[in-house]
Amino acid sequence: MVKLIAIPTREDMVDDHFGHCAYYTVVTLDEQNQVVKQERLDSPEGCGCKSNIASVMQEMGITLMLAGNMGMLI
Repeated sequence: MVKLIAIPTREDMVDDHFGHCAYYTVVTLDEQNQVVKQERLDSPEGCGCKSNIASVMQEMGITLMLAGNMGMLI
C-alpha cells in the first residue's frame, strides 16, 4: 500500500507549526516504506488552521500529516 505523508516545511526544514508553515512537503512511500516521490504543496495564505488545506490533503490521498503544534501560538 502506497502512503502519502505531509510535512509542514519552511526553507527546506521541518516547520514545527502546521498553520504557519510556508509549504508542505508531500512524501510518497512505497510498500517497503521507501521514498519514491517528494513534492511541494503550497500553504494557503494566512493561517493554515483556518483554511481548507486539510480537505485538500484528504482529496490528494494524504493519510498522515506530521506537525508539532496546531492552533494559536502565544
